[in-house]
Amino acid sequence: MATLTGCSDWLDVTPRSQIKSEILYETEDGYKKALNGVYIQIADAKLYGKNTSMYFTDALARLWTVPILAADEEFNRISNFDYTNNKVEELISTIWLNYYASIAQLNDMLANLEKEDGSKFQYNNDQLLKGEATGLRAFLHLEVLRLFGPVPDLATDSEICIPYVTEMTNNPSKLVSKSWREVITAIENDLTTAEKILEKYDPLVYVSLDSLNSSYYIGKGNAPKDEWQFYRQGRFNYFATLGTKARLYHWIGDEEKAVSYAKEVIESQKIKLVDATSYNAGKASLEMCEEYLLGAYNPDIQQVLEPLFKSTKAKLTMGLVALNNVYESSTHTSDIRYTKNRYWEQKTYVTGAIRHFYKYIGNDLIKAKNTVPLLRLAEIYFILIENLPLAEVKPYFVEFRAARSMNPSIDDTSVANETALLNRLEYEYRKDFYGEGQLFFFYKKHQYAAYSLPAKVTLPSGAYVVPKPKGQINFE
Repeated sequence: MATLTGCSDWLDVTPRSQIKSEILYETEDGYKKALNGVYIQIADAKLYGKNTSMYFTDALARLWTVPILAADEEFNRISNFDYTNNKVEELISTIWLNYYASIAQLNDMLANLEKEDGSKFQYNNDQLLKGEATGLRAFLHLEVLRLFGPVPDLATDSEICIPYVTEMTNNPSKLVSKSWREVITAIENDLTTAEKILEKYDPLVYVSLDSLNSSYYIGKGNAPKDEWQFYRQGRFNYFATLGTKARLYHWIGDEEKAVSYAKEVIESQKIKLVDATSYNAGKASLEMCEEYLLGAYNPDIQQVLEPLFKSTKAKLTMGLVALNNVYESSTHTSDIRYTKNRYWEQKTYVTGAIRHFYKYIGNDLIKAKNTVPLLRLAEIYFILIENLPLAEVKPYFVEFRAARSMNPSIDDTSVANETALLNRLEYEYRKDFYGEGQLFFFYKKHQYAAYSLPAKVTLPSGAYVVPKPKGQINFE
């Protein structure tokens, strides 16, 4: 899936920091390049191309074998929640700064869009740019809040959390952290603005996904006449707005709104769950691109992934016994996430045996798409299941499990009570989001005192709140 057509053009131009604003924003194409530049930045290894997907956050969820300290100090310290280690502090600073650098670029573009009268834009692209950038700004702030903010059920309205930045500025007073309630309100306001714009101007609302995933349809029927409006699953589209709202309301405990937005995404049928049929037909990707509400494309990601997953000393791996327990291999023998060596395969080298994880590097049958999911339909199902009244949960759980080739006649004990449901969701989060960085937030949301899989570990106090970098703390 060519999620970000045109990105290669942006890679060949001068970085945004070296272009004067008045030059970059002289044309519609300049605005497009500016927004593509943000997508490229968040797909870099400093964020979703490594750190905030498969590496830092999944290490915090203990999804990988923990190396001994002498073998890999940084990864060992992360896995043990040692946020004071120098290497870990440096990594945290990198994550923080790159989130806010991306947000700053969005703010710069939005500020310039506000000055425009629309005359330089075709096909309502100024509105689409504004909707995408505003929604993506809210999305990135929510990501920072989930990682660096408090455990949501323990947060108070006045608790100081993170900066919410809406303008390009050198004024230090604009970069100071705001309260929980201020941040939540700002995220909500930006998402509502994006929702209203994208509902009207996003072609994904009125054109089929298949049509928008092929440039063949440019100008045909009701498809857009501008190729830039295609490949919407790689951009912050209308359904990403609804899904981010579902994520936000789930995070803060507003069950009614979480259910409403999750249902709207699912019942639209615009994006559907990956199942065994699509895999066997050779259409699916291991990254489950077909389920993306938002994804990050990085054509150079394989260079980053080589030492993590592909080499004879692959850094991110897991033992066979643990994996069999994680995927319940003796009970669910046809689960598409574990069967046929689709995602995991053991290979033996002179240096020993290694289990390779194929989601991002591809296997012998399915090639890598060089994308990382940021928001996927599976999560929307889980949000709906968790926030619905217990009596209404089963049909959605059956639908999800059937798509993954598990027994569709779900064991009734899994929905017998809230505790049983949460235990089942923990298993499914772990299986579905391996390498995507989402399991840690499930644990944080529910304040797990310990993990049971892949290995038992008790969490230290403060494990769930990643500290803001010292530079930010000292500044504030």
